Amino acid sequence: MINIFLIVLIKIFAVVLIMLWVTIGVSIVYRRRRTKNLLLIEKTFAEVISKHLYPYPGEELSLVEIQRIFRNVGIIPSKPRNVQYLIDLMIRTQRSLLGENYEKLVVLFNQIPPYGASVSKLKSTKWYVKARGIREIYEMDQTRYVKEVIKERNNRNIYVRREAQIAMVIFLGWESLRFLSYLKREMTLWQQIKIVEKLHDLYPEPNLQYLRRAYESEKTYANELIMRIIRKFNLITEVDYILQFVDNRNFDTRESAIYCISSFYLSNSQLKLLKEKYFKVPNVSQQIQLLKYIDKISFDKDLEFYKKLLYTADDIIKLSTAEILWNNGYKEEVQEFYYQQYTNQSLKVEDSL
Repeated sequence: MINIFLIVLIKIFAVVLIMLWVTIGVSIVYRRRRTKNLLLIEKTFAEVISKHLYPYPGEELSLVEIQRIFRNVGIIPSKPRNVQYLIDLMIRTQRSLLGENYEKLVVLFNQIPPYGASVSKLKSTKWYVKARGIREIYEMDQTRYVKEVIKERNNRNIYVRREAQIAMVIFLGWESLRFLSYLKREMTLWQQIKIVEKLHDLYPEPNLQYLRRAYESEKTYANELIMRIIRKFNLITEVDYILQFVDNRNFDTRESAIYCISSFYLSNSQLKLLKEKYFKVPNVSQQIQLLKYIDKISFDKDLEFYKKLLYTADDIIKLSTAEILWNNGYKEEVQEFYYQQYTNQSLKVEDSL
């Protein structure tokens, strides 16, 4: 009985082993063929793009010839992985081109087998497919699909709506800010930074008309984004917008305001307003940030302001205030403060005895 059991067990093990080796063999053959096919696509793409961008006289490739060449290497709708590989090659190539060659490649992208492949991904129920489609659309400057992309700006998936919002900035520039009021979901810090960078890279000339229209938005993420834009573009005339959020009740909004305003020097009236708002900031670490900023931009030290902090503020702020006064030559005021503290402490001890 035991011998029969062992024989069956050995047979099962042998079958599993054979299946494993067959699977490995098939995988190796497939990978080799796939690699060979991808290398062929890559080589063909390089040759076609070279002739398309830098043709010899009389040897220009027609659109029909280009389509036929790509079909011959498997760039057809029934082989989406080949189409995707060609799209990736075009995007990587496009990033290294400028001027006329850039425009030629964008036009070609619309006319060869991958056309429509990117926008068709917007119909997918898989978020990563949809996000990839949007990225391909803006990477290859496919402005004709801007309406389809805008529809995804409030997609429930963060990655899809992030790509859609970036695409809006790339296609519409400063005009894209008018959509801030129509966004229904939070915009992360990473999204804000990415949008500001894209705006700065592609549209370096500020359009205050669209920026100021966006001031009407009451949404937190919109306020923070606008402040970062003002800072990035060094818009001195718009500092008052940042200043109003220094004592905002939302911690992140205050943090953004303090970070952004620290890039500017303030007028006397703005500095006076900042000092008034200082006492309304509920967070000690943020107060210290502001205190250092006020010290940095103040040519004349407001002794009354610092004395008020020295005698009424939190112990940590008192220490920071004392350091500022000491470093700016107000040693007597600091010594007097600590002498009073010592005297008051001594009196308390005597009373307790």
